[in-house]
Amino acid sequence: MSNLVPTHADLADFKAAQRLAYDAVAAVEAQLSEGITEKQAAAALEDWLRGRGVTRFFHYGFAWFGERTRFKDFAKPEGGLVNQFANPKMAHFGKQFLPTDRPLRRGEAVILDVGPIVGGTAADIGYSCSLGGSENEEFHNARMALQPYRELVLRLVRAGAGQGRIYKQLDELIHDQGYENIHSYYPGSVLAHRVGKVPGLRLPTFRYKGFSPQAIAFLSGHLLESKLRPDAHQAPIWNEEGDSPCEPGLWAVEPHIGNGSFGVKWEEMLVVTEDTAYWLDDDLPHVRYWQQHERSPR
Repeated sequence: MSNLVPTHADLADFKAAQRLAYDAVAAVEAQLSEGITEKQAAAALEDWLRGRGVTRFFHYGFAWFGERTRFKDFAKPEGGLVNQFANPKMAHFGKQFLPTDRPLRRGEAVILDVGPIVGGTAADIGYSCSLGGSENEEFHNARMALQPYRELVLRLVRAGAGQGRIYKQLDELIHDQGYENIHSYYPGSVLAHRVGKVPGLRLPTFRYKGFSPQAIAFLSGHLLESKLRPDAHQAPIWNEEGDSPCEPGLWAVEPHIGNGSFGVKWEEMLVVTEDTAYWLDDDLPHVRYWQQHERSPR
């Protein structure tokens, strides 16, 4: 398992890739206006990153507006993970999650999600914002409700808790806060998934339901190894069924909650080593948002 733990040099590359992805969502957030569509916002994410030298994506831009940020009326995953990936109705891998022509209206919630590959290093981030959201108390409260998840996940991973236990404790907290667990709509009901250095960068790339063949090869390779050597290698998907502690390596953690007509999330990379865990970067937009509003309560 030790070969899954990035070196210090690797971590610097992952941190730079993650910050570049967050710079992209900040730039697109500043461009949001009434009438812009999900497709246009998602394309703007990709264009901004391509303008900074990105030529490959772990996954391409996703943008969801309004009720689509809480996956309203979306199908939940059913059956095994392989079947879910193949099912055209499933999250991320299905058409229901791809950006649409739905226009943005003032005051609505927005989720921007993108995964650039920088020099072979993959990042995957998600960010919540809104058009005129500073005036919306319900939206603000939901963003603040995400704050304790970061500490809870880290504390339990460090304590050696099984992935399923962490998932269920987070689920209980979400329910106690009065929200719905929206990441349960993702393939495999994932709370997190592996990220790392992806293969096949010299091969052609294309878009398959929002993902690149490089990303699919990365995840399917880890999935196959977990099936062939379950005692030595964990599945790349972290959900409520996992009974082992979080395996060393890099994990993109993405808690996603909803209430009423909107949802909010954050997604960032967690570093897990043989004896501890820590967030790759503490200077991120959602962390700064929590800190700002703790100092200046609304």
